[in-house]
Amino acid sequence: SRGLQDPSGSSLYDAWHASRQKKAKETNGAVDDFELADTRIGSGSDHTVFLNYVGVPVIGLSFDGPYGVYHSAYDNFYWMNHFGDPGYKYHTLVSNLWGVLALRLSNADLLPFDFASYAQHIRAFVTDMSKGKDLSQLDLKPLMSKLDALEQAGVKVNEAAAHALTSLPSANVLARTNDAMLAVERNWLNPQGIPGRPWFKHTLYGARYTYAHLELPGLTEAVEASDWPRARQQAEIIEAAVDRNIKLLSEMAQGLNDQPSDKSK
Repeated sequence: SRGLQDPSGSSLYDAWHASRQKKAKETNGAVDDFELADTRIGSGSDHTVFLNYVGVPVIGLSFDGPYGVYHSAYDNFYWMNHFGDPGYKYHTLVSNLWGVLALRLSNADLLPFDFASYAQHIRAFVTDMSKGKDLSQLDLKPLMSKLDALEQAGVKVNEAAAHALTSLPSANVLARTNDAMLAVERNWLNPQGIPGRPWFKHTLYGARYTYAHLELPGLTEAVEASDWPRARQQAEIIEAAVDRNIKLLSEMAQGLNDQPSDKSK
């Protein structure tokens, strides 16, 4: 996003950051780079089956703003031409952004995942879920401790990947690492699904009975229902998933650090 220009004249990154910062000021918050992307995506689009059922990473790219005509008789080309995006500048920009992202992913020797940042977001999910609730019957300290370990494992993968990209590991090492990166998302799946809604299998991402986002769906719904046996069970399921990914990330970092490179051949 730093190499693309926003219609305002600044870089897309600067415009994006300014927009997020403006929203954060309403809640007296600050915005770090890892907070720019919205990780609370809910349901209501074609991504749902890939993320919530299959465990495939997804991304959505769009521009938004005041949109009072949504699903009304005024939601038409006239509104878009005169009010929504005159000149279709943002339509053009989002097409460019999709193209740059596709090139970035397709040409990457190692997929540009940041699992340390991922762990930080999960920790924020737990913190936000806990706010204003009496959790005296639910001990989340083991989960938070495991998330700390997950973040550290993610940091080690980032470091190993950065080193690997300068030492040119073999194509087999890169392929195995990329496969492992994709397996991280599948490790969040619970085959039994959310209690009462078994189709939703992702332990971190779900949706309410509307399209609204719902993080830690099984755990959150149990806490909201004050069903503490179920809440403890759901916390243990998430903990087990965190353990699986700590192990996978540790193996990933070890593999990148230990494998010979093409330079040594």
